[in-house]
Order: sequence, then C-alpha cells, then structure tokens
Amino acid sequence: MAAKRKSSTPATVQERLLETVHQIWLAGLGAVSQARQGAPQVFDDLVSEGARIHTQTRGAAEKAVRSLIGGVQASINDRVGKVRSQATDALDDLEKVFQSRVHRALAQLGVPSAEEVQALSKRVDQLNANISKLTRARRVGARARNGNAARKGQRHAPAAAA
Repeated sequence: MAAKRKSSTPATVQERLLETVHQIWLAGLGAVSQARQGAPQVFDDLVSEGARIHTQTRGAAEKAVRSLIGGVQASINDRVGKVRSQATDALDDLEKVFQSRVHRALAQLGVPSAEEVQALSKRVDQLNANISKLTRARRVGARARNGNAARKGQRHAPAAAA
C-alpha cells in the first residue's frame, strides 16, 4: 500500500503544478456546467467578469513588461556607455604608448623630430636672408667702386692724351 501512495502522490514540483492546473481546469468546467444548468444569466455574468479580469490583468502585465524593458534598456545603455568610455580611454592610452615608442625609435635612428626640422628651417631662412643682404651690399659696393674707378679714369685720361 505504501508503494501505491507514492505513485499516486506527485513527486516533483512540475508534476504538482500540472496536477493543480488540471484541478483548476476541472473546477472551471464544473462551474460552466452548473451556470448553464442553473441560470443562463449567471453564465453570461461569469463570462463578462472573466473578460473584464482578463483585460485588466493583460494591461497590468503589459505595463509591467514595458517598465521592465525600459529598465533593461536603460541599464544596457548605461553599460554600453561605460564600456565605450573605457574603450576610448584604452585606445587613447594605446595611441600615446605607440607615439612614445615611435618617437624613441626615430630618435635612436637619428631621425630629427618635427620641432628640430622646424628650428633648422628657421635657421636656413635666416641664413638666406643674411646672404641676400650681403649680396646686395656687395653689388652696391661693387657699383660704387666701379663708378669711382670710372670717374678717376676720366680725370686721368685727358692728361695722358696731352
């Protein structure tokens, strides 16, 4: 007899849940049967009440789901924002490390930096300006000497002819 009790009693949670659902179903069928036999108006009232409760619970369930989805979306957006920020920071750090290493490698190879090239370019520009000044000064000096020599030659030339 003990074996019969164990087999007739549901052993798992799922089996107990199924048994409960089955009993609710049977109770509903019994209520429908009695309502039809007793008074058709009672049956119609039960159907109307069931539809009203169904509508209310469905609306509440939809509202709860929307609220839950909104919370999940906000949480996901927050997490995505944090991850995006961390990724950006990591990429910035990686870029700095890369630039530092490239700069060191170029320095070891003797490649001048942009600042050194710019400074050298300024010095070349200054030297070119100084060369231009000296060239103009020499031309002016040469013209002056040539003019003086021509004037001296004109003064001495008539005396030589006489």
